[in-house]
Amino acid sequence: MSRQQRKPPVRRAWLGAWAGALAATATPIGAQDPDPDIRGTLRIDVTGSHIRRTESESALPLQIITREEMINGGIQTAQELLERVSANQSFGNFNPAQGIGSIVHGYTAASLRGLGSERTLVLLNGRRLAPYALSGGDAVDLSGIPLSAIERVEILKDGASAIYGTDAIGGVINFILRKDFKGFEIYGDYYVTEHPGGNSNRANATLGYGSLDNDRYNVFLSVDYFSQQSLAARQRDFSRTAYVPSLGRDSTSLAPIPANILQSDGFGEVWGFSGIRNPTIPFPGGPMPNSCLSPYSFPAVDPATPWCVFDAASVIDTIPDSEKFNAIGRFTWQATSSDQVFVEGTYYHGRFVQRIAPTPLFSPFEFGDYTLLPSSPFYPAAYVASLPNGDPTQRLEILYRLLELGPRVDQTVADQWTALVGMQGTRIGWDYQWSANWVRNQQKSTYVSGYIDGTRLAPLIHSGVVNVFGFNTPDIVQQLRETQVFGPANDNRASNYGADFRMSRDVLALPSGPLAVAAGLEARRESLEQLRSELTASGNVLGTGGEMPSIPTVHRTVWAAFAEANIPVLRNLEADLAVRFDHYSDFGSTTNPKVSLRWQPAKNVLLRGAYGTGFRAPTLSELFQPLGAGIAGGSDPIRCPVTGSEFDCNALFHAIDGGNPALQPERSTQFTAGIVLEPAAGFSASLDYYDVEIRNLVQLVDETTIFDNYAALGSSLIVRGPPDAEFPDLPGPIELLKRIRWNLGTLKTSGIDVDVRYRAPTIPIGQFTLSIDGTYVLDYELRGVNSAPFPAGAGQRGPFTGAISRWRHYAAIDWTHGPWAATLANNFQLGYGEPCILDDEGNSLDASGCLTRHVGAYSVWDVQLRYNGFTNTTLTLGVRNLLDTSPPLTNQTYAFQVGFDPTYADPRGRTFYAAIGYAFK
Repeated sequence: MSRQQRKPPVRRAWLGAWAGALAATATPIGAQDPDPDIRGTLRIDVTGSHIRRTESESALPLQIITREEMINGGIQTAQELLERVSANQSFGNFNPAQGIGSIVHGYTAASLRGLGSERTLVLLNGRRLAPYALSGGDAVDLSGIPLSAIERVEILKDGASAIYGTDAIGGVINFILRKDFKGFEIYGDYYVTEHPGGNSNRANATLGYGSLDNDRYNVFLSVDYFSQQSLAARQRDFSRTAYVPSLGRDSTSLAPIPANILQSDGFGEVWGFSGIRNPTIPFPGGPMPNSCLSPYSFPAVDPATPWCVFDAASVIDTIPDSEKFNAIGRFTWQATSSDQVFVEGTYYHGRFVQRIAPTPLFSPFEFGDYTLLPSSPFYPAAYVASLPNGDPTQRLEILYRLLELGPRVDQTVADQWTALVGMQGTRIGWDYQWSANWVRNQQKSTYVSGYIDGTRLAPLIHSGVVNVFGFNTPDIVQQLRETQVFGPANDNRASNYGADFRMSRDVLALPSGPLAVAAGLEARRESLEQLRSELTASGNVLGTGGEMPSIPTVHRTVWAAFAEANIPVLRNLEADLAVRFDHYSDFGSTTNPKVSLRWQPAKNVLLRGAYGTGFRAPTLSELFQPLGAGIAGGSDPIRCPVTGSEFDCNALFHAIDGGNPALQPERSTQFTAGIVLEPAAGFSASLDYYDVEIRNLVQLVDETTIFDNYAALGSSLIVRGPPDAEFPDLPGPIELLKRIRWNLGTLKTSGIDVDVRYRAPTIPIGQFTLSIDGTYVLDYELRGVNSAPFPAGAGQRGPFTGAISRWRHYAAIDWTHGPWAATLANNFQLGYGEPCILDDEGNSLDASGCLTRHVGAYSVWDVQLRYNGFTNTTLTLGVRNLLDTSPPLTNQTYAFQVGFDPTYADPRGRTFYAAIGYAFK
């Protein structure tokens, strides 16, 4: 199809000012282009279709964020950009703060509709990227997106695209790169927090040369550098401690200094606390005074618990220290008047340094023997003898913190490469494009300090020279340092390579307009490899969670065929029909349709709707992650009510974690319906309803889900020993829990997207633009399962999960007057309910005695002032979180941080920034 069409002129979409920030652009439904030089209508590619069409409101809800809006909004990274998109829920996404304490620190991901990053398809120029290998290849790392080279971002809020892939159940985020840039741009900014920690800066430059029209070629290069200073949890009042008595929250650790001891090595005694003591705390008959080593260790609050605890949250980072570098180069050659050849490559390099609490030693649960021998000069023989049934000849299990070695520090280096070559143009009336691409994502993690090789520590503990009840001499500290692990921890790679071809054209002139069709083929090969160092795989690195076996190279092949037809049923009614056929080498074939309607009954009124189905095959990690050993806590739902034993109730059990080759694909249905209005010049509004249902949901089943759904899962995921003589009619005690991926339940969510904006006429003091983009979640419901690692519903958080905010919006007021411009913006999330923390008898530990509590709304105001009165130069000053709003208090337990939710709120507080940009074209 030619670029110019013999149709009445239609003006280009009003991309509007998102008030200098960002928003879903409201495209006028239909109006005449005021430019008299335009002949016909420009046809472009729009996310959601392979048929080139006019840049007007489509039948699908599409949010467009321009490059200018990103700059005016003070956006430094792609993750920050998507945190201001109302359709992107905090549950299921991933940010640097959330990654603390995990092996994927530095990784960032989006979660449209709160359906998880694995169900959100992220594209670069309409093509897939390789998933983040270290996370298991579930989703694309947003850090690898070269933001300085982005022309715009298109967010398709209607999921399960028959065009790009039916695994896009939550939706599609398409980052569109510049394609024909000529000139020079340079930009830099610096962000300083009012409170210590968390500063950042960014610099980028773009150079382009050559004109496709005059020189028949264009080449450009863009580089982007970003640096983030770490933020320690102790640098903010709301995150400085793991003990929050107002919430009944005590997440302190039982591995302190001085060490706690156990009279015996029973699993149940550790969890039930009956065997734990600390010889430095007064106890009937105990000879030693209280000497829990503050400020990190202190006596447990309950006087009935004679032990010390360690405040691990006070010595972790909230945001890791990081550096990111992105580069992209593109060459375009106008081979003929109707054909272009393009070559493109990108490179991303990231470095992330994580600091978490010093290594804990839980001797009953480690691989190997770390008991304190009676021969040690530090053995508390008199204290042990004073205990009921105490035996000073008995070895002692110890719960100990190696504080003198400092925090555990590890570094992850991420690299990503993409290469693309292709050709596009028009031949015999058909628009065509073909390309071949290769993408590789790699992360290498290394131990920097603080991690301990258990095989070296055990003999040192047995030698008796280490004082686990106090600080050691410099010589002994040096011997402890020699047990540290340095060097490689893991090496992970994920890659995609493949090719695609598509074509489109008008094939038939109908009375109501041309019938347009598109068709294409795609093929790709996905691979994943996760290699652990020998020590990491064996579980002998203390404080890393046990065994982490390697994943040898696994792969799958996928090929697809798709077709699309745009049918003008009437002059004001068009239907778009699409179908996609996918064949997976490991899951067979699937066919999924998509139908959408666009009806414009009046000039300023548009009605639209769409229906489609989806199919998501389990990721390679979900299938093949090897099983590793771990620990799970809870109560046996069958034995505990009868035995009341500490081995069955509130006990610790051996567990294994990993993938499941028996998983089956998820299937989904999606429906959207909406209305777009433009009642007056400069004013537009849209309202879109969405409904998504996912069946055969793949989820990581935790111990709570297993116990709550015992009838359905108990026989498959619980391994028991033989019945015991005392309770012969009961099944035997639990020996093992299988916390693996499982197809379980149905997830359904629905809601309404709202977009309203008004661009006022210019007045003597300037021009104002008002805008708001919001999402209201009607329901979010997991069916067919009593408990799971998903939110409990819309406006709720589950016991061990993130929340779904009922209402989110981004609103802005933008002002321009001559060379001056300013923006006042508000990013808002409505509060949510969460379960209160209960004791073993079901009583609330919260000061209010609640069973559920409300987490407050999070509302952040940003302000920015810009001046472009100097030639080719723009100066910017701004403040993020103008009112210095702290994150709302929450008792969440799924992140390392305590007191706030890192998926819900930014811990940095009020931040001042300055930026300068120079552009010559």
